[in-house]
Amino acid sequence: MKKRYIILLCALCISCKGKNDTKEVTQKQELEHLKAQVDSLFNTHINLNEPGAALLVSYDGKMLIGKGYGLRDLETKERITKNTNMRMASVSKQFTDLSILTLVDQGLLSLHDTVYKFWPYEVFKNITVTQLINHTSGIADYEGAFIKEWDRSKIVENKDVLTWLATNPAPQFEPGEKWEYSNTAYLALALLTEKLSGEDFATYAKEAVFEKAGMKNTNFYSFANPIDIKERAFCYEKDSLGQWEKVDGYFMNGVLGDGAVYTSVTDYFAYDQALRNKSIVTDTLHQLLFEPSSMALPEKAKYPFGFLKSKEEHYAMGWFVTDDIALHTGSWNGTRTIVVRDQERPLTIAIFMNSGEAETRSVLIESTYNLMDSYLKSN
Repeated sequence: MKKRYIILLCALCISCKGKNDTKEVTQKQELEHLKAQVDSLFNTHINLNEPGAALLVSYDGKMLIGKGYGLRDLETKERITKNTNMRMASVSKQFTDLSILTLVDQGLLSLHDTVYKFWPYEVFKNITVTQLINHTSGIADYEGAFIKEWDRSKIVENKDVLTWLATNPAPQFEPGEKWEYSNTAYLALALLTEKLSGEDFATYAKEAVFEKAGMKNTNFYSFANPIDIKERAFCYEKDSLGQWEKVDGYFMNGVLGDGAVYTSVTDYFAYDQALRNKSIVTDTLHQLLFEPSSMALPEKAKYPFGFLKSKEEHYAMGWFVTDDIALHTGSWNGTRTIVVRDQERPLTIAIFMNSGEAETRSVLIESTYNLMDSYLKSN
């Protein structure tokens, strides 16, 4: 009897093991199928010998896909990989906000403080730190002014923008009156970080945010004070003849805060996990990152992506948010980026491009999100 019991038990164990093994094999096959679909998508839209993209798909603490397509340098023909450092453009804003939050953690300022408290310039009167963060400050647009008035043989730096702000340029609207995206606001946040920390902004962000998040090779980069960027992807746009032209030397590539971060898929994955583990600032401040603080965005400012399902959008801290999605795009000379963070599932998708192909970015993020959504629903 005992012998028969042992035989039955062994048979049951073998049966269970067989079912588990079969399930594991099926899951691996489905993941390989997903990867093949993603490869097909990116290879369809990105030429092997042209500027390309780096892709991150992470789920539940794992990097499911981390790879590159196309070239980071057209001269050397070096390829984009998951370790290639790409220019983020406005995706950088979330790191500027985190820098500010570390100062809040230290008790050096409150999000309700007016900027006038730190610089008694009329242009900052009645503008709060939160209004700079969520694009409701109404502060004047520096880009338009510098394109018209600046000597383009010189690189614009943050200090030049502060000097311009001291002249009290007219606001676009009264603080808190409405929502309008503002790059000037994020330069002001970077300048405020410098003023209160006593360090230059790039150094402070490196120490207080990037290193804390495990982003070993991530930096804010100013063309006015260049540093070595490991495995750097250069930025490209097509000229009037349709030929790729390197555009990294633009005269406004010296400013920091509204853009200028270089990071990789590898580093962004580490950062994404730090966000989900709430390990950069205190739990309370981490919670604020994705809490809407602006009014609902006007229709013209909303993202048209299908996965947003025409939901109401607000701005939080370096993130556009709906009730279940947080995202941000970046657009600058030779750069198109996007990060999408699912707030209900531990899913993050990031696409970093070193070209100005905005339509390609839209197709890639829509299709990648849909492929991933289908994959998760079937597993």
